[in-house]
Amino acid sequence: MLKRFLLGVAFMTTGLLAGELFIREFENGAKLIVKPRTDTEAVALQVWFRVGSVYEKYDEKGMAHFLEHLLFHQTEKYGPGEVDRVIESLGGQINAGTSKDYTYYHVEIAHPYWRQGAEVLYQITMRPKITKESVEKEKEIVIEEIRRAKDSPTYVLWEEFEKLVYKVSPYRFPVLGFEETVRKFTLEKVLNFYRSYYQPKNMAFVVVGKVKPEEVERFFAETFGKEEGWPVPKVKIPTEPPQKSVRFKKLEDPRLERAYWVIGWRVPPAGSKEHHALLVLSELLCGGRISLLYQQMKEKGLVYAVWCGDLARPRDNLFVVEATFEPKLYDEVKEKLFELLNELYRSVTDEQVKEAVERILGSRLFAEEKAESEAFEIGYAYTVLKDLDLYRFFDKNLRRVRKVDVLRLFERYLLDKPYSEVLMLPQGSSRSASDHIHSSP
Repeated sequence: MLKRFLLGVAFMTTGLLAGELFIREFENGAKLIVKPRTDTEAVALQVWFRVGSVYEKYDEKGMAHFLEHLLFHQTEKYGPGEVDRVIESLGGQINAGTSKDYTYYHVEIAHPYWRQGAEVLYQITMRPKITKESVEKEKEIVIEEIRRAKDSPTYVLWEEFEKLVYKVSPYRFPVLGFEETVRKFTLEKVLNFYRSYYQPKNMAFVVVGKVKPEEVERFFAETFGKEEGWPVPKVKIPTEPPQKSVRFKKLEDPRLERAYWVIGWRVPPAGSKEHHALLVLSELLCGGRISLLYQQMKEKGLVYAVWCGDLARPRDNLFVVEATFEPKLYDEVKEKLFELLNELYRSVTDEQVKEAVERILGSRLFAEEKAESEAFEIGYAYTVLKDLDLYRFFDKNLRRVRKVDVLRLFERYLLDKPYSEVLMLPQGSSRSASDHIHSSP
């Protein structure tokens, strides 16, 4: 049986309104989500799978990322190197991304060629040729990537930070995996992982741009819609227990000339009601040149760079602040951050919250002028957050945020709450104060 939905409401294809989503669910579990647009000549095509590194067993660490690389080798239709050549010959772009929560494959292309782009995505995700030779070849490439990543101080900083924060959750493991696990991948193990997750019941095909939904539907019915679907493995992802105390780790790296620092708190998951208030808090703190951290830390020369935001995770989410500065300024930087957090809590107004909301909506509107950005928002809402309404009603939900919501967020998750921090310093550098851990004032 074939089902046709408009965000859960039955409709006739010819009655599709501008800006609405065309949603199709096939009997095999495959999902099609189309947003037709007439304001662009481009089309963004994305195939999403609900699998990332948190779904891996320990001996599979790095498998989701490994597969992402492997599927570009060759398919039933395209030989080695042909996938990139086909898309580039049409003026398009093709790529993929693996995170801890998802994997997606995407093509951006001019609208006359959307079928060619869709066919390529179908081939690499549903009809790849995975051989023992390609597995062995890719091992060396990915292992070299892991080694190169270790040469990046910021990669090491974040790897150590997540190991410090997470003691139970698989978020503590890197997406790239480990050389020891990748080295032991076999064709059988790769195919088992592929067949478990790269199948209709675990995917969504998102198309945004200058297309006719009924034409995309016909293509989908003849490709993804005909694939066999089966139950997706039930993976129990353990929840990280509450953090009871402050955690601190200091690293030294001879390649550095500046201090690199990241500090973070456990916060509500993306998709929760409180998450919209968290977005507003982030905007107030570090949303551009008028934000508090930029004006009080960057412009005044206390830091070279500062960024903050949450990691948009559907579980065990984090709000983090990252900064680079002179090593001797660590104590001053940290004290200033806590001072500004408390200042914002004491002085934030309803008008400031309203202005922050409008800035977020303006930035989102600007970003979604690109079809690929809007397709990503749709794919993330459906695949990771498991709720398309979080995309559809984002503006409405964000406008509901009030000062009291931001204050409540401070009280529940930030003020005088346990945090984790990693400080990475140049080898042998000294700081202005001893290495003790400062609690928030």
